[in-house]
Amino acid sequence: MNGTRGGLSVGIDLGGTGSRFVAVDDAGRVAARASVATPKDGAGQVHAFLAHHIEDVLAGRPAHSIGIGASGPIDADGTIRNPETLPAFTGIDILGPLQRRFGVRPAIDNDAVTAAIFETSNGVARDRASALVVTLGTGVGVCAIRGGLPVRGADGVHPEAGHLSVAGAHAPCYCGRGACWEQLASRSALQRDAGRLLGSATGTPADIGTAFGNALAGDPAARALFDSFGRTVAAGLADLLTVHRSACVVIGGSVAQYHRAFMPALERALASVTGCFPAPELLMSDGDEYAGALGAARVASG
Repeated sequence: MNGTRGGLSVGIDLGGTGSRFVAVDDAGRVAARASVATPKDGAGQVHAFLAHHIEDVLAGRPAHSIGIGASGPIDADGTIRNPETLPAFTGIDILGPLQRRFGVRPAIDNDAVTAAIFETSNGVARDRASALVVTLGTGVGVCAIRGGLPVRGADGVHPEAGHLSVAGAHAPCYCGRGACWEQLASRSALQRDAGRLLGSATGTPADIGTAFGNALAGDPAARALFDSFGRTVAAGLADLLTVHRSACVVIGGSVAQYHRAFMPALERALASVTGCFPAPELLMSDGDEYAGALGAARVASG
């Protein structure tokens, strides 16, 4: 994986809405960073998109390593299979052209893994023996970490554990489930529901912020919105904790900033089912939007 010593480790977080690029030096200092919109189409332009922004953060220095975290699924050979949120990057060779361009073989993993690597190495879970890291963004990312290593599926591929069935709900998903946790517990879902509450046809990130302020001010409808969201997040966490029995849960992603409005309901709901697993420590990520990219740089640099 490693290339020229003295160069920079590049980390890339490919999200369904936005992508982050960082360059980190040998001492772990961030040399450069960039946040850009993720292309939705034009598969032929993907390699140019990646190369341009990698070169931008390298600023003329060589790449020591390149790591990519992408919303999955991701095949064992590194091919992204996510036509729903990463259509332009799906089914094509991402790694080969980058290796030829920069002289290092990139590492690629699920973006939930790279976020979890950040949390357990530099973030709020760095002293924990095990952690369940859940990122609530465009979709829902999940990674269980034990002993510093992600827990994989039986075939070695990272499981798409954000796709769980939620009892009593109607939330059809592209995964095929009629009531999917990702469609109810993501930022996209909260944005949609906040928009409906405020009379918006589609919902925007600003609608979440407005509803959040209203909830903290005591507005009953806004409080009910975030209470429902908290209970829904807890429903998925209970299933995951029953399987993984993690010492702590880290909640990250763009929804984490609204935790004061939904965490009380989440904690109450989760406490009602902890007979199935040890009560975990609940932590909110303190990383910024570059946490996943920093985790990707760490994965790539070894």
